[in-house]
Amino acid sequence: VKRELAAVLMFEGHQRAGTVLFSQGDKGTSWYIIWKGSVNVVTHGKGLVASLHEGDDFGQLALVNDAPRAATILLREDNCHFLRVDKQDFNR
Repeated sequence: VKRELAAVLMFEGHQRAGTVLFSQGDKGTSWYIIWKGSVNVVTHGKGLVASLHEGDDFGQLALVNDAPRAATILLREDNCHFLRVDKQDFNR
């Protein structure tokens, strides 16, 4: 299982706080695990609903339900790193 997981994990880095990783309503294409940094979870109407930190994950709901993204993800700080699993690998 570890080898299979390691084979599909991709590294993704973003440099600037405020960067939008994905927006509410977007098609879900990946599941993310925060390796370094933190993000804000924002929804239309409610605004900030959560902050996620190193070790937290997000994005799987849209993949499991084959639904649009339920929230927008914004980087809270500079130099955030993520492990990402894309939909085709997530559904294996």
